[in-house]
Amino acid sequence: MFQDIDFGKGVNRKYIDFNINEVIPLKEQTDLLKEDLIQVIYESNYLIDIGWYPEFDEEGFFRVSIIKDYQWENPVLQKNCRDLNLLKEYVDECIDIIQTKVK
Repeated sequence: MFQDIDFGKGVNRKYIDFNINEVIPLKEQTDLLKEDLIQVIYESNYLIDIGWYPEFDEEGFFRVSIIKDYQWENPVLQKNCRDLNLLKEYVDECIDIIQTKVK
């Protein structure tokens, strides 16, 4: 789902360990519901971080964050959801926001 996504310009590094199958219910994939699913680091000191919280808990949620200058305690944006389609929308929103900041 996210292996082929265009994260826009200014990407410095990408870590993608998102192997969740969108056809299979999440409760049948709890071993894939990790805190460290995706991290995209941009040259402009922004990053997008995607994880599942609490890790491996079928009652948890996806968290999508924009972080600036590694200030994890003060995210630029943070959204939670349990739905893969909504997750994709949130990721697209994060990309759009960062693209306005990248030179």
